[in-house]
Amino acid sequence: VVHSRGKTACVVFGGRSYLPPTERTTENWNTVADCPPLVYLIDLEFGCCSAHSLPELADGQSFHLALARENCVYFLGGHILSTDCRPPRLFRLRVELLLGSPLLSCDVLNDGLSLTSA
Repeated sequence: VVHSRGKTACVVFGGRSYLPPTERTTENWNTVADCPPLVYLIDLEFGCCSAHSLPELADGQSFHLALARENCVYFLGGHILSTDCRPPRLFRLRVELLLGSPLLSCDVLNDGLSLTSA
């Protein structure tokens, strides 16, 4: 949840998707694939939702941890299925809840931590 300019919004994001039903078999029915992540903003007061694509989040990375503070969400760690790597990156997503249309910006902070699920 982010707070900006007296407004509140819920932030939902993701970079993985299940295989389409036509590609599923008995062996891989629960398999996921990387996809370009979208950031969804949900207005809790009016129930509106908007989807945003950011170039900094275009590699399909799945995130391990997210922390929110005021108008920023920090994404930490993650894993990319296609290359089986865990890039040591920290992202800062800044959300400005302007009248009419929100403004999103993303910074990649390269000195982040690499985390695993273990």
